[in-house]
Amino acid sequence: MLTKKLRLLFTPWNLLILIILLLAFVLRIYRIESLLDFHYDQGRDALVLWDLWHKGKLFLIGPVTGLEGVFLGPFYYYLIAPFYLIGQGNPVIPSMFLSLLTVIALYILYLIGKEINGKATGLIALIIGSFSNSLIFSNRWLSNPTPIFLTSILIFYLMVLIIKRPKYFYWYLIYFLAGVSLHFEMASAVFYLPIILIFTLWKKPKLKIFLISSLFLFLTFVPQIMFNFKHDNILVKNILNQVGKNTTELNIEKRIKEIWITTKLIF
Repeated sequence: MLTKKLRLLFTPWNLLILIILLLAFVLRIYRIESLLDFHYDQGRDALVLWDLWHKGKLFLIGPVTGLEGVFLGPFYYYLIAPFYLIGQGNPVIPSMFLSLLTVIALYILYLIGKEINGKATGLIALIIGSFSNSLIFSNRWLSNPTPIFLTSILIFYLMVLIIKRPKYFYWYLIYFLAGVSLHFEMASAVFYLPIILIFTLWKKPKLKIFLISSLFLFLTFVPQIMFNFKHDNILVKNILNQVGKNTTELNIEKRIKEIWITTKLIF
């Protein structure tokens, strides 16, 4: 029985996919100890995690965003914290872990292609993603936006599954992953919300499913909400202050059109 299962698992096709994924991982960690960029952001994150492991200093917020005084959620810090501990402060270990996450994302990319148009399409998508020069270099980045590659592809995969064979918990995962993505980066992840809203209006899940999904999204903001109230509403004040400064620079109509065009191209 076990031998039969192993034969089904280790088919020539599956071995080909595994080899490509291993090559993708090697390309992302090759000479990482010599080529890893370690600048202000990486030093800031390392100090936060040093305080966590050596002083027991927990945190409710993550890295600062491009808006002064506005912070991301803390999920990125908690995600890489065990690997800073394993590496005894060596940033190479968490960097390799982030590279592994991007390789997992490549496998999900293969599954998306397979779902949409068969194994050959999945293989082509996997090869392009694995050996793309720009993706390789961005996937080697020790920084909070790197995991968003995985959450983005997972969200898209779940949307494809909802179209093909819907299950209620896919919605929970989509909304939760959207919230987690906002812990990694605000600038790109914020576009998920209108895209997911449009997708929700299109597929029309039951009201109960939508409400529970929204709760999952809300839960991802709880640490920042706690930090905000603990510090005299500081995050809301900073957001309002920054919006007031940049109102003249925002073109809402243009942004909505861009989101709509992108959504139509995807679906």
